[in-house]
Amino acid sequence: MPIKTASLHGSPYIGIFCSVTDDVALVPHHTPHTEQKKIGEALEVNVIPCTVAESQLIGVMAKGLGKKIAVAYTTTDEEIRALEKHGLEIYRVHEMTAIGNLVCVQENGGIASPMIPQEEVARLQDFWNVKFHRKIVAQSEIAGSCIVATGRGFLSHPKTDPEEMESLEALFKVKGITTTANYGDAFIGNSVLANRKGVVVGERTSGHELARIDEGLNPRT
Repeated sequence: MPIKTASLHGSPYIGIFCSVTDDVALVPHHTPHTEQKKIGEALEVNVIPCTVAESQLIGVMAKGLGKKIAVAYTTTDEEIRALEKHGLEIYRVHEMTAIGNLVCVQENGGIASPMIPQEEVARLQDFWNVKFHRKIVAQSEIAGSCIVATGRGFLSHPKTDPEEMESLEALFKVKGITTTANYGDAFIGNSVLANRKGVVVGERTSGHELARIDEGLNPRT
């Protein structure tokens, strides 16, 4: 599994700008072609330049699984139609914007922030057809920023305790590790893009962090 480093708009915090699944990568308009190509090749996905909620912070405003993408309630009809033209199914959440920070989902399960009402969690479960749990991670309510999860493994905030890790492993049905990225960023979702096929990390990520990320998302057993 390849691991590449990147920056977007001069920032190594690529997770706030992009939202990726096993099928697609949503990236901001005006992302240089070289960076689009790097992300597409590393993750083996179709790269779609776009805006969500009239923002370039797509990783904050959207979260996806496969070809199903949940987006901020302020996302415009025009933006939704543009995404649907790429064969994506779009769900506009109710009365929330930073859905990418509040949700972590992969094929076996999902974590939703307690900030999301239970009825909205139920709608997300129906949309993605996976079981969700409302919970904090590492004493934080922003689960989407604390965890990066794929069908192969997951990374979590370094303050995630062993009991929490066991719970997350049971939920996602894969092993995980705690780590930072971008030379100490504990909110791993801000700095890492990953799916089953590859990983892209912020360019400030250290060699030690790269090894930990590879261990968590590319298990050898």
